[in-house]
Amino acid sequence: MRGERVTELQRAHFAAWLAADEIHRREYEILERIWDQSRQLAPTAKAKADSSRRHLLRNTGGVIGVVLLCAWFGLAWFDGRIATDPGERQHIRLADGSELDVAPRTRLRIKFDASQRRLELDEGRIVVEVAADPQRPFEVIAGGGIVRDIGTRFEVDAHEGSARVTVAEGIVEIVVPANGEGAFRRLKAGETADLDGKAVSPIQAVDTAASLAWTKGQLVFDSAPLAEVISALNRYRKTPIDLDAPTLASIRISGVFLLDDEASALRALEQVAPIRFLPATGRVVARPIKSGRS
Repeated sequence: MRGERVTELQRAHFAAWLAADEIHRREYEILERIWDQSRQLAPTAKAKADSSRRHLLRNTGGVIGVVLLCAWFGLAWFDGRIATDPGERQHIRLADGSELDVAPRTRLRIKFDASQRRLELDEGRIVVEVAADPQRPFEVIAGGGIVRDIGTRFEVDAHEGSARVTVAEGIVEIVVPANGEGAFRRLKAGETADLDGKAVSPIQAVDTAASLAWTKGQLVFDSAPLAEVISALNRYRKTPIDLDAPTLASIRISGVFLLDDEASALRALEQVAPIRFLPATGRVVARPIKSGRS
């Protein structure tokens, strides 16, 4: 952790790891002694250096410290800012063992230290499966409010200053700092609510399997307007779809669409709606099928 290229996030992860267990601190002290002594060895005395290192490792148990430390950093070393491109999804294991699914067009910051675990979601969609840690609460900042985990798997979908929270397992608390009406909600599995920085909406029941299907490469719709379907698909596509005729917007669509095969999603839509998709420069245009044509 002495290098100039170590980021502040990596230092924060490391501080949290040291604070988590006294064993971690002892292991790192062993590793530092190995490092300091190895740097003092003359580079021309290779055989002697090799022998000294073997002796040091045998007598300090340093191998255990090295392996554990490297394994931990293998999970922790990534930049504190995550931004996904159109069509790009990521699955990340955080340093604390929590699992994070990140949808396309998402921007967030990760802030972990010895006392807290926090994600700041500026825009986009994430699903978090939180690893238990009673000493460090897990929070997501989005939509002008705080989503606080109480041991759970949940989704946060942030867009234009508001956010929707959906709970798949366990319980979460939603808090809006301004103490207005409806500024607090507690959601359990199968429930969803919206927040906008001023209040939290009433709780509603939700099909969590459908809502979180994108983490498995699918979008699921049940009698949704075509405009909503295309808007949702566009979040996961590299090539956007334009709805050319407003009269198509209200057509109801039901079905399961694959995110990893853009062409198959368009073919499926053509099977259930009177539309045709035509390629254009940098986009795909959805147009109605004219009367009398198949």
